[in-house]
Amino acid sequence: MHRAATFRRFLPLLVATLIAATLVPAGVAPVRAATLPVRLEAGRQVGYQVSAAGVVVATKAVTFSSPVSATTTERRWINGVGSAFRLTSTALRGLYIRESMVAYVRGLITTKRFSPAATLPFPAGTYLGYTFDADWHLARTKTATLAIPSQELAARRVLINGRPYAEVTTGPWTGYWVPIASPTTLRASPLACSVGPKVPAGSQQLFTRLPAGQRRVALTFDLGGRTAPAMNILRRLVIDRVCATIFPTGATARTATGAQLLRYVKSYPELFEVGNHTEHHCNLRDGGGGAACPSTRPSVAFVKGELLAAESIIRSVTSSEPAPYWRPPYGAQDAGVRSAAAAAGYTKTLMWDIDTIDWRPVSATPTPGPTAGQIASKVATRAVDGSVVLMHLGGYNTFQALPSMISRLRAVGLTPTTVSDVLR
Repeated sequence: MHRAATFRRFLPLLVATLIAATLVPAGVAPVRAATLPVRLEAGRQVGYQVSAAGVVVATKAVTFSSPVSATTTERRWINGVGSAFRLTSTALRGLYIRESMVAYVRGLITTKRFSPAATLPFPAGTYLGYTFDADWHLARTKTATLAIPSQELAARRVLINGRPYAEVTTGPWTGYWVPIASPTTLRASPLACSVGPKVPAGSQQLFTRLPAGQRRVALTFDLGGRTAPAMNILRRLVIDRVCATIFPTGATARTATGAQLLRYVKSYPELFEVGNHTEHHCNLRDGGGGAACPSTRPSVAFVKGELLAAESIIRSVTSSEPAPYWRPPYGAQDAGVRSAAAAAGYTKTLMWDIDTIDWRPVSATPTPGPTAGQIASKVATRAVDGSVVLMHLGGYNTFQALPSMISRLRAVGLTPTTVSDVLR
């Protein structure tokens, strides 16, 4: 049976049997149900051994190279952990795992209703609200910025695919699910990251790491060549409210798929900004890189032409100005290349201090590319305040790596965001 149909068949039973175990105080006896599939995202997962009294007595960490489907028959509230599943399979069998964006039953909605409706505070900030289809996949979004604090009424708070929301019933957010601070904190959660405006062009600057002091990490995605997983990656960034800087090539922007992706980027100006990755992805320092590229070091005029041609199509599709940010193809640059780029208005050369190498498939020989678990762990363990992470919208395992990567960065107080957000 199709997965969506399976969930629709079991959903009334799941809600009826599990609602009492959801978002309740510690000490509540566990509730058992039919066997359910738990999706464990790639990367580090922590299982908890819990005593009969509901106290955590030990933990076990396991890193999965790719997403894993586990099973559970029990959910309970564990003090200090929250809503948790007891796993009956995988290396974490017999342990509880916290329900979250990296461990959840897809399509299982857990609810605490309010009667009468509860007050939902909205601190000042920018918000994303969501609606979902019948299978609890993202349907629509709404964005608004509040200059001063406000409040509305909420009918219930829920976990949807491991993420906490409140269902709003009054005001402009009526009918939308708004992210809240935590599964037990009824307070709307504004975006922690931001986009524009970009810094002025000014003088030339080369960045491998951005200025520290704000506990922020710039997530950057190159777009050129392979595009198969790109829309899924962008949608995942939207559902998890992650800001990022996209560096498209002009050649990709001119394709139907590339234009579709950039139109999607355009529809979320509160999350995404664009830079320039040149027209044909040539090696601008040494020559080579494709049929449209000179075989020897390109001239200053060629470098400028590559950037200006890409700028034209990127601006046309996104209605955004990519300058003054650009990323040299292959990272190939020197003072001469940077000077030529600056003459075209691209004074900020964005390199990186964390290269995920996500463009290389695991099947590559003689050097295999990274698994999703390796990508997530590399970023989570190496990122520091001001890091620039290099990924690709066509990355082979980037989509599967994002949930663990994002949750682990946030867990240590690092906010994934755009280049502009860090530079400001």
